[in-house]
Amino acid sequence: MNKNNLLIYASGKSHINESNFEVVERKGIGHPDTLCDALAEKISRAYSQYCLKHYGIILRHMVDKIALSGGATMVKFGGGEMKKPIKFYLNCRFTTKYEQKIIPYLQIVKDVTWKHLREVLPLLDTNKWLTIVDNTHNTPGPGVVYDKDGTTQNERQFFFEIPKKEFSAFHNNGLRSNDTSMTVAYSPLSNTEKIVLFIEKTLNDENFKKECPFIGTDIKIMAKRIKNKIDVTACIPFIAIHTPSKEFYYEKIRVLEEAIKKLILNKFSQYDISIKINTRDNSEKSDYYLTLTGSAIESGDEGVVGRGNRYNGVIPFTRHMSTEACCGKNPVYHVGKIYTAIGSIISNQIFEQLGLETYVYLTSQIGRNLSDPWSVCIDVCDTIITPNQRQIIEKIIEQNFNNTEETTMKIIEGKLNLY
Repeated sequence: MNKNNLLIYASGKSHINESNFEVVERKGIGHPDTLCDALAEKISRAYSQYCLKHYGIILRHMVDKIALSGGATMVKFGGGEMKKPIKFYLNCRFTTKYEQKIIPYLQIVKDVTWKHLREVLPLLDTNKWLTIVDNTHNTPGPGVVYDKDGTTQNERQFFFEIPKKEFSAFHNNGLRSNDTSMTVAYSPLSNTEKIVLFIEKTLNDENFKKECPFIGTDIKIMAKRIKNKIDVTACIPFIAIHTPSKEFYYEKIRVLEEAIKKLILNKFSQYDISIKINTRDNSEKSDYYLTLTGSAIESGDEGVVGRGNRYNGVIPFTRHMSTEACCGKNPVYHVGKIYTAIGSIISNQIFEQLGLETYVYLTSQIGRNLSDPWSVCIDVCDTIITPNQRQIIEKIIEQNFNNTEETTMKIIEGKLNLY
């Protein structure tokens, strides 16, 4: 990469745990937005793995615009029923043929979707209450300009096609950036971020679910910290068949509030912690967070890729963060994904090797080689960077930009999670 586009500096910025104010959110695994992120990423992985196995190359695809539209239910304490199916909109593009061979993209989508939803929402009958709306297409996008005779030499005319084997060489985009964009990564996580992750992962843990089967997976945690005081609001869906009455519901909320507070203080005793669960509830209007399946997607809510957690599993409102929807993007040359992954690795390695809290800002330029970013900015939250530290940071950056294809493989093998 061009060293003229590299900036490493000590900003003197306060460490995140020493800041006065912080707000962090985590959307749980059953939240509609998280469902979309997970499905997009898993579909992209499965499609990439299929292409590598059969053709030795990852063919062009993008699955980062999929969406879920909520169904409808009638719920009561002790049970209820579905009234309308959930719709899964495949707003995406795939290469659907290799020469004359059909690529079974829709079967790949179905296999991944059914498996994931059965794991996260085991009470949802996907065969009966999930409808896939296939809006896929393979239009190449702008850039193909034709001559007066109606012909063109532009390779983009075959952007999502492989009419002959040699055309597959175009599908890695020459390892050039597909867009002009920017990603942000940082390390380490703050204590507040660790707390919201810890709460959601604990409540959705398999062993916890055995003890509390009445809890669904569409859990949303938000924490605000003012100095050493952390207030947590948790939205926790209850499952109707395991919740016989409103008395049971309120009793379990009380038990959960006490249990969560105790679990947090066992790990983070330096904070003054308060917990509130399902604060919208209104017994006079029969308004409770009660569900059939454990997720609001069953009843009118909607999910879209990129609206939820960032690459590290949280939404850090009071930190710099990228707005890129990295899930489902092509893992070879879509910079919203590959630079998010590289930035994450760089920030983690700097912290692991040097103990420096950093923000990593990576900027791409459309058409530019992935290994030569438009800019790399490393903001170190300290007052000084020693020559030795600078040398190590430069080496970390160089190694990661020289290995973009290795990062791609980590993504599609599931070794690098981005949601």
